[in-house]
Amino acid sequence: MKAQANVLQAYNVALYFLYRARELEAGDTISNLKMQKLLYYAQGHFLALFQKPLFSEAIQAWQHGPVVKEVYDKFHIYGSNAIDFKELENFKSSLYTQEHLDFLPFIFNKYNSFGAWELVEKTHNEPLWQKHYSRYNTNEIPMQEIQAYFTQQLDKEAKQYL
Repeated sequence: MKAQANVLQAYNVALYFLYRARELEAGDTISNLKMQKLLYYAQGHFLALFQKPLFSEAIQAWQHGPVVKEVYDKFHIYGSNAIDFKELENFKSSLYTQEHLDFLPFIFNKYNSFGAWELVEKTHNEPLWQKHYSRYNTNEIPMQEIQAYFTQQLDKEAKQYL
């Protein structure tokens, strides 16, 4: 999918999640591994709800689940440790539209209580990662498939309340 107006960079979505963790004093518990899963779920839900991408970068199926390589590369220096809040020096609140500010807290609240390895297990049990993961190749999970899967999941959730 082509970049559209108001499409963020995945790095800026990641910075928002760090900002939210600090703001809520949720601890410094977001590792790169966990951040990757937060980005995946944010992109999926945004595509399903708004029929457009939250960010333009591709999501790849890696050994430990979905990954946005550009964000992984920025935070790999932390290894399995928490991403340092000093990264927030790059945070610019002016980048986010009201739509983003209404949406991103929902995703953070829905998924931040899970540990990184719980999120890895969750993604490994989902068909998108299973379909695209290869031990020998790095495969992209197509945005259209992410949108279709999350739309189906949201429809299932909505039917539970009818």
